[in-house]
Amino acid sequence: MRDELSRDVRRALSDPRQVCAKLGLKVQQRSASYCLVLCPVHSESSASCSVHQRNGEVAVKCHGCDFSGDVFTLIAAVHGLDVRSAFKEVLAVGAELAGYREQAEELRQGRAPSVPKERAPAPTPQPERDYPPQTEVEEIWATAQPVESDPEASAMLAGRGIDPLLVTSASLARVLHPETHHSRLPEWARYKGSQVVSRAWTETGHRMLVPVFDCHGQMRSVRAWRVNDDTSLPKRVPPAGHKASDLVLANALAVGWLRGARRPGAIVVTEGEPDTLARSIASPDEFVIGVMSGSWHDGFAKRVPYGCEVVIRTHLDKAGDRYADVVAKSVEARAIVRRWTKQKGSNAA
Repeated sequence: MRDELSRDVRRALSDPRQVCAKLGLKVQQRSASYCLVLCPVHSESSASCSVHQRNGEVAVKCHGCDFSGDVFTLIAAVHGLDVRSAFKEVLAVGAELAGYREQAEELRQGRAPSVPKERAPAPTPQPERDYPPQTEVEEIWATAQPVESDPEASAMLAGRGIDPLLVTSASLARVLHPETHHSRLPEWARYKGSQVVSRAWTETGHRMLVPVFDCHGQMRSVRAWRVNDDTSLPKRVPPAGHKASDLVLANALAVGWLRGARRPGAIVVTEGEPDTLARSIASPDEFVIGVMSGSWHDGFAKRVPYGCEVVIRTHLDKAGDRYADVVAKSVEARAIVRRWTKQKGSNAA
């Protein structure tokens, strides 16, 4: 009977938004099928833990500490329980959250839980998300303006030591005109956070667009970079309601390599938009790839030429080390791997 109750609880707790609300998790981003919350396992100020639907059930994955599991794993973490040794109590808490209070009490009294009178219906499988329509991606990129035309974007980049003119000339980023009305933007060019009503990127200040590419060098999407000082919003966001994984940032040389037009002797792997732009500008003769959560996969690794040198310059923290490990393990049989580490008193790799 416990197995049947577990199944019913999973079905009843299949909406990530409702689960996060019931558990009191602080949500920083949300959509119809996922929430980005502060991880219940490790201390953080910027949410990196995704509570989402997978095969119609709730799943959790933290991109900061690798915490992962199902709805019971999440319940256990929030309540400070061990999901294995204390599963009876975890299930009882889940049953309460699902509205099965009688069954929760039976569990705690050591009795076999009865079958709920009204079973939760089986969840409707969520369709696999895809990237934004290719024509819309190409259009928003083509109609965007040079970075130096936007004072806020220019000042933000200059503050990081990045020349806006060089960013434009290298086709690393473009900007949306600040007065572009939301009705003229694609439906996905919006930030959907905790607000009930989503807002267009031009309204939230996410006006700088950075292209992202698949393993064949095709621009499949863009990421929006906030250029104003509104720290209540995330710095960079993907298109709302669409797939964002399996894509990397890349400069022109790296795009040529992915398309099979160039053969690199060395590839530099950076982390995130700022480092990728800065490295591409500072070293225009390098093949630069930028990775983020879920970016790198074997499709990219298989395009690395045998004998090539792969220099990994991701951040020297847990997330950066995790990205570095994924890249290194995928290419170690075909490439010479170097991991950049900043020694005390040195800026060299």
